[in-house]
Amino acid sequence: MNKYYGSKPGVIAKWEQEHTDIVRDAAARGMVLLEHDGTLPLKSGAKVALYGQGGRNTIFCGLGAASFTSRQEVTIEEGLERAGVTIVSKGYLDRYEKELKAKEDAYYKDIRETAEKEGLIHGVVRMYGEPFAPGPQPRITEQDLKEAAQADTAIFVVARESGEGADRKNAEGDYLFSREEKENLRILSEHFKKLIVLLNVGGQMDTSYLRSLPNLSALVFIGQAAGVIGLAAADVLTGKVIPEGKLVDTWAENYHDYPNSENFAAMNGDLDDEWYTEGIYVGYRYFDSFGIAPAYPFGYGLSYTSFSISESRVYKENGKLVVKAAVSNTGTLYEGRETVQVYVSARGGDLEKPYQELKGFAKTDTLKPGESQTVEIPIEIKDLASYREDQAAWILEKGDYLVRVGNSSRNTCAAAVLRAEEDILCEQCRNLCVPKETIEEISAAEAGKDQKAAEDQAVSDLTVLKITREDITVRRNIYRQPLWEAAKEAGFETGENRGKIETDADFLPRFEQILDGKESLDHFVNSLSPEELVYLCVGNAGEEDATFVTYGSGNAATDAVIPMAPGTCDTTRTLAKSRGIPNMHMSDGGSGLRLLNQFEVDKEGNLLTDGVISVRNVDKIIGKDYITDRVHNQVFEQYTTGLPSATLLAQTWDEECWRKCGEVIGKEMQRFHVELWLAPSMNIHRNPLCGRNFEYYSEDPLITGACASAVTRAVQSFRCAGVTMKHFACNNQEDNRHGVNVHISERALREIYLKGYEIAVKKAEPAAMMSSYNLLNGIHTANHYELLTSIARDEWGFDGMIMTDWGTTSPAEDDKRKYKASTCAGCIQAGNDLIMPGSQGDIKALYEAVKAGDVTMEELRLCGKRILKTMLRLEAGR
Repeated sequence: MNKYYGSKPGVIAKWEQEHTDIVRDAAARGMVLLEHDGTLPLKSGAKVALYGQGGRNTIFCGLGAASFTSRQEVTIEEGLERAGVTIVSKGYLDRYEKELKAKEDAYYKDIRETAEKEGLIHGVVRMYGEPFAPGPQPRITEQDLKEAAQADTAIFVVARESGEGADRKNAEGDYLFSREEKENLRILSEHFKKLIVLLNVGGQMDTSYLRSLPNLSALVFIGQAAGVIGLAAADVLTGKVIPEGKLVDTWAENYHDYPNSENFAAMNGDLDDEWYTEGIYVGYRYFDSFGIAPAYPFGYGLSYTSFSISESRVYKENGKLVVKAAVSNTGTLYEGRETVQVYVSARGGDLEKPYQELKGFAKTDTLKPGESQTVEIPIEIKDLASYREDQAAWILEKGDYLVRVGNSSRNTCAAAVLRAEEDILCEQCRNLCVPKETIEEISAAEAGKDQKAAEDQAVSDLTVLKITREDITVRRNIYRQPLWEAAKEAGFETGENRGKIETDADFLPRFEQILDGKESLDHFVNSLSPEELVYLCVGNAGEEDATFVTYGSGNAATDAVIPMAPGTCDTTRTLAKSRGIPNMHMSDGGSGLRLLNQFEVDKEGNLLTDGVISVRNVDKIIGKDYITDRVHNQVFEQYTTGLPSATLLAQTWDEECWRKCGEVIGKEMQRFHVELWLAPSMNIHRNPLCGRNFEYYSEDPLITGACASAVTRAVQSFRCAGVTMKHFACNNQEDNRHGVNVHISERALREIYLKGYEIAVKKAEPAAMMSSYNLLNGIHTANHYELLTSIARDEWGFDGMIMTDWGTTSPAEDDKRKYKASTCAGCIQAGNDLIMPGSQGDIKALYEAVKAGDVTMEELRLCGKRILKTMLRLEAGR
């Protein structure tokens, strides 16, 4: 029997508006003012001419897993009008909308034909891999300009859409401006007194042409803020919210300034092997170390007012470095907030190090003109250590550590020197995830000499603080023995024990007995048969032989009450009746819970709506109302709140914003009975062309870890709600994401690509993690014991459940790949507890591996135990 938690159609609850207000505020605070000549904010009752694709056809979010299902989607045009701004270019907007709709209709008609021939899922896959391209936009004509004669200000909205399954291109109309966009911008710059450009884009793009325009009055990176983007952008443009966002990525003058520009993904024609030859030099670490001037540096962002940072004081306290700085609003008209950033330059030691690294930050309260505030930023001294591969250890090397304080990576002042007079061990590890080949990494040794020499004099005048061994509590990691090795020593793979399966099944205890304290978890797990454990470790789609995204249609063959959250994917329901094991609902949606906003149920309570329709734009593939009978069947709604993209959220640099947005997710998880949110996504912005960068936080691991930690703590402060940190690890490209082999040094892996996860695991204790699709130094991450167990569990203390990404083990494309798919047996052996979404092939393959002794019962029980432990933690089936 199915139980649903949706509401009746048209019923708008109070919480919807409350949550909308929260994310609207967060979105506005994450938008970054890149250029400004004093034109903004717009005056009350202003008349403007609005142009560009994003004016009316605004991009709300990226494609794929991070889409959302909010009730409202407010465009830039509508948001400005609600704020009292008059749009005087309706004729142009109408013409452009008509042209764009014709192109879009033709695109979805073509995708629909694929879906009709090969199935809806194949249509969705094609939509992912071949996203809609709007093509050239109409030229602004003399008639358009006459229509807008009442306005002296033009707003041009640049729009770009990217997403899951395909990377962006260093091409016109994507990372670069198209010829038509350039021509229209030139016309506007010549005709209007003031030109404001909004970047409705998921990430960086080439802005050099914009800065060549004579009348560029303002440039604002508004990103993609889900359904509230029009409202939030209007708040910033009209001064309701004073800009306070700061970039979390380096924006280059030219794409080719990025160190991996020539070799990223399809740029060199090799989608099978990705060589991370830039090593630790990612983002500002590269630009600052090699002396390359960016268009806009990491941490940069303007305001309508101005600030000064002074009286920086640095001291040691209880193993921490404490930085205090006084911030003053030096403007005369507007209040505002400033973000103080602390960078540390490690000078000395055997290891080559970046010029500087972000180590802490703090945001002021809202300061009125003339008002000041002192902020305090604590930094763990051990976090200044670097990873030495030759010692398999985090070492704070002998030398000076220059502390810098400022408001961007390119605007800091030296405040103090920390001095270590010997190498200090901080953490002893093992060499793990080591590449099989030598990776020829770039070096900044020569580039950094001039910078160091120029600073030596300034450093000599600073306060020096000594770092000693007493400042550090050394951690020595203990690693468990892999279960397959223990089983082999016990003769499990040879002799009479090979393939032997034993279970404690004198009686069959039930899951609810654990809840009542009448049964131990260990005994319950030991009572499960091999078949039951296999079903437990494979997602619910395996019961239907589905192999893709989202569970939705179909019904469980059981008399148990099954909570339903249509649009989610579930763990198995097979054991609900016989063992009382509930199913856990997992919702995608880095921009908010992605559920079916409407679904249909027949009189018997059977769900009739396919869950894949929750994926954005799938309704356009279907091309008609997917509710089949609104008269005789029940229709429910599950509208949720769309969050700003992860990048936009990170750009607030504001833990309070992060907390509030996490609370929105946690409350809605409770409301719709979702146990696991398949977010946050925490991959590093290695290259601006990654199609999914909008879904990830930053190029910097500290910002990534801090934002994910705050969101996770907030979500998990609600009973029965947990997060799933993903994609672990190095999921930094979308083209051939299932089959690319990442070749990376152990140091770069640990310092850049794993550090954000480490921070979040230690500070927030996430309920779950998800492995990525790619290979890591020759081993699929889904099958990587050293990554999933030795690092995540043994070193960091992760105590939750790990699952695969969707379809990781599917061999469907193996004939086209250099590297074959991961295996079900390899997942269990590596400590990847749950194979999602599951298929009959997965169930069969895993059971055969157990019978053959390739997977031991101990390994299977351990994975099953962690799944059940997560269910207990999240009170699944409540």
